[in-house]
Amino acid sequence: MYTTEYFRIEELVPPEMHVAWKQAPQRLFMLFDLDALRTLDNLRRRYGPIIVNNWHKKGNFRHSGWRPWDCKDGAALSQHKLGRAFDCKFTQASAEEVREDLARMPYSSAFSAIRRIEAFEGMSWFHFDTGNHNRETDGILVVGNGSTPSTTIPCPPVREAGTA
Repeated sequence: MYTTEYFRIEELVPPEMHVAWKQAPQRLFMLFDLDALRTLDNLRRRYGPIIVNNWHKKGNFRHSGWRPWDCKDGAALSQHKLGRAFDCKFTQASAEEVREDLARMPYSSAFSAIRRIEAFEGMSWFHFDTGNHNRETDGILVVGNGSTPSTTIPCPPVREAGTA
């Protein structure tokens, strides 16, 4: 079982789930997609500290990682509910800087498993997910909202040195 290098489980799940599993909190890591957890660690290595949930420090964020099925935040079939999405608030970079880096270097190890992101006007966090979307053929889907249209970031195949 993969557990993150930089995040405690209470940073990734809401308080109710953490309390329900207080006898075995490490088992909660099984809720998450392996690629999503590794991406979270890779983003932390590249950009420094990240806030996902901060309810355990009396903060307001409780559903920026895993969300229960009855959660009213986000979409009914949100990738958060499947353990494949995180909303990252960076302390040493802006979400826009991270999105720009992703657009320039989609194959960087920090981004290699990301299949979708969200990019709305004024969005101060970086939402990524590792859900069922073929980035090799369709690129990374950039989901907008009513005022920001959805687009894609092309991900052409990586060629080995010496090949045409």
